[in-house]
Amino acid sequence: MLITYLLKVSLLLAVLTLGYRWLIQFETFSKINRALLWLNVVAAWSLPFMPLPNWGPVTVQQEFHHRIPEIVKAAPVIQEKIVQAGFPVSTVQNLQSTNWHWMDWIMALYLLGVIVLTARFLFQVGKLLFALWKLPSERLENGIILIRNADNSAPYSFFRWIICNPEKHAPDEMDHILAHETEHVHQWHSLDLLLAETQRILLWFNPVSWFHQQLVQENLEYLADRAVLENGFHKKQYQFSLLKAVMQQHELPLTNSFAQSLLKKRIKMMNRKPSAVWVLGKYGVLIALIYLSSAFVAPYKNKLISTFPKALQPVLTSFSQTSHFSDNAQNQGETAVNSPQNVPVVKPKITLTPIIDSSEISSVASKWVIKTDKSLHWAISPLATITDIAAVKSAIEDFGGSFSVYTLQYDAEQSFITNLVAAVTYQRGMGVTDIPKEVALNEPMKGIAGVLYKDSGLSMGYNSVEGQKSLSNMLKEDYEKALHRKKLHKATYIRNAILEKFDKENTGIEREVSIGFPQSSFGYGPSRQPLEELGIDKTKENLLLIRKENWNTHYYRNDQASSMEALNSISVSDIHEVHYVKYKNGKEYYLVITKQ
Repeated sequence: MLITYLLKVSLLLAVLTLGYRWLIQFETFSKINRALLWLNVVAAWSLPFMPLPNWGPVTVQQEFHHRIPEIVKAAPVIQEKIVQAGFPVSTVQNLQSTNWHWMDWIMALYLLGVIVLTARFLFQVGKLLFALWKLPSERLENGIILIRNADNSAPYSFFRWIICNPEKHAPDEMDHILAHETEHVHQWHSLDLLLAETQRILLWFNPVSWFHQQLVQENLEYLADRAVLENGFHKKQYQFSLLKAVMQQHELPLTNSFAQSLLKKRIKMMNRKPSAVWVLGKYGVLIALIYLSSAFVAPYKNKLISTFPKALQPVLTSFSQTSHFSDNAQNQGETAVNSPQNVPVVKPKITLTPIIDSSEISSVASKWVIKTDKSLHWAISPLATITDIAAVKSAIEDFGGSFSVYTLQYDAEQSFITNLVAAVTYQRGMGVTDIPKEVALNEPMKGIAGVLYKDSGLSMGYNSVEGQKSLSNMLKEDYEKALHRKKLHKATYIRNAILEKFDKENTGIEREVSIGFPQSSFGYGPSRQPLEELGIDKTKENLLLIRKENWNTHYYRNDQASSMEALNSISVSDIHEVHYVKYKNGKEYYLVITKQ
């Protein structure tokens, strides 16, 4: 889970850092560059678990993640068929053991790298602080402390401390040094370096994190150089001081050195003319790149938040609950990481890979489990939550069995479970839920159930709990509730399905306009103006009135093709939504979704 998140962070950081490098690295808006470098970092670390708003590039995201399982499905190992009766216990156990084995090795390797680099980082900080503590110092203006180090060859600064050997520098050169390092101190550049170092430690396997740290350090030097020149120092003399200092430099890590080795770039930036105003358009492109990049890292905040300490989880949960689109809806196309190779991959619209961890709720009683001295009855309904499933898993394990979830699929609105593939092992027997050849889109499953007998093994199937009327009745009630939820979201399902059909009819053509109008838009006042501009109105008899008709206009009522005359006979009171779509090839669609 953590490795997946770090890979997504690395992908985002790579895209945004390279975009910065190619577009604006050498522009003279150094202060904006500094802010943008850290905006890239914030975006890279937060977007993987921040849901997109309703106006986000959700279509791009859904299409991207919908194609991934199709590519994976093409792999020969995935295409192996399974006998419907089930598969051997030893096969499942071995595969699970192998998966965890490799994940453990990968995680151990990652943590080893973090530990080594963290130890190195702490050693460097400790060495630096010890040097600052033992050397003589004097307080200058604005709280800056000058540390005199007779062994120092190249001046540098760390937060409010400036370390140098004044005896090795002429008075003019010393003025340049103090002016430069003072700017580093006043602008808190050491904080940037520490943050960049921290990111490099966490993403040590990603070369871009090292490159990003270099870009941060370069930009800080540009900022300090520009501030020195703006304070009235002579450019040529200042550059000569730089050149002289470089000849005797010996830089320390985590510090801002007056004699940074990127001398050629610094002199080039000092001699560069101020960037033109039109260059700000490049910054707009980079901001857009941040926004569009969010479409390629499906958020999965609940799974990510579960990896943080418990004290932080409520804060992170409240921070990330800002969107109509939930984690699971945006995680379409991701299949269960622990799925055995001989479980066929279905092609649902929504696939969730849940973290089923029952360790923290093993003592919590569940209404979906009935335990007696000789048996354990359990059930999972289409409205079950992850907590419900984990409670069932915990109860089965306490009874001496094991419970594994391989596939968990939700409808597009995350209202109910459409398919759940699970296996239960007990004593020497094993039971597997039915594995459908196809999963009906937005159709709730009836539920799964089973019973474990202490003396005679196990049984699985929807009818296995008929003897336990409370479980049986709750399954039936939840199935009816799921059907009711499906009815409530009918308009959403129709819209999503028909828009996907339009996109297939116009493969490779982007939408120019895609906008929906609820029934309330047909009221009076400004709300009707957008409708009228698209040729949509209502008659005095309160009937829908669409005025647009040409050879390239198509009409739909719900999921069926229609005509303009047929749509214009619909009462506005019967309309749930009117959706207008126009593609860049000129094709137009009017979709009317009715309440019935």
